[in-house]
Amino acid sequence: MIFNRAERSGAIILVLALIGIIVIPRQVLPKSHNIFLLTAPVEVEQDSIATSTQPRTPAYKKRYAKTSSPVELNSADSMALIAIRGIGPYYSSRILRYRERLGGYYSVKQLKELRMKYFDVDSNAHLFTVNPNLIQKKDLDTMSFKSILRHPYLEYEDVQMIFNAKRQFDSISYSILEKESILPAYKLKKIKPYFK
Repeated sequence: MIFNRAERSGAIILVLALIGIIVIPRQVLPKSHNIFLLTAPVEVEQDSIATSTQPRTPAYKKRYAKTSSPVELNSADSMALIAIRGIGPYYSSRILRYRERLGGYYSVKQLKELRMKYFDVDSNAHLFTVNPNLIQKKDLDTMSFKSILRHPYLEYEDVQMIFNAKRQFDSISYSILEKESILPAYKLKKIKPYFK
């Protein structure tokens, strides 16, 4: 015996349900009614095919058409970013918000810091360029604690050390941070493009 009694009754109910859902409505409904996913193929007149002179390009291919030049990250808007295959509205807004927090990108590799799960920065780096002249350098001496803390490369302790140095030297700049070794060398290297 292959099936027990409960399995046999379950199989019978399943077969009856399939007949009730697929076979009976096809017999009852008129042939022009297309409510099913699997419909009979429709014959197309040859005249309608001959009238279209150029083939249609699907919408997704139009959206992801290759751009003639790479997108410059420090001046791109969301529409320019969305035109790149793999970047939708969500990734586009993340790239723009991160650019604002940083002050601009100095390298395409900085996109890896966003940890975009569905977009590989390494294989798509050729689609972007960066103009470091567009980075907005900020003056540490005039910035508040909160605005310096907003920078993604600085943590709370780093900003505390910067403000302690500001009290000690009466003013603060990147050159003072570097000369007095207030922050570790790797942090100084990362923030160098962003502060005067």
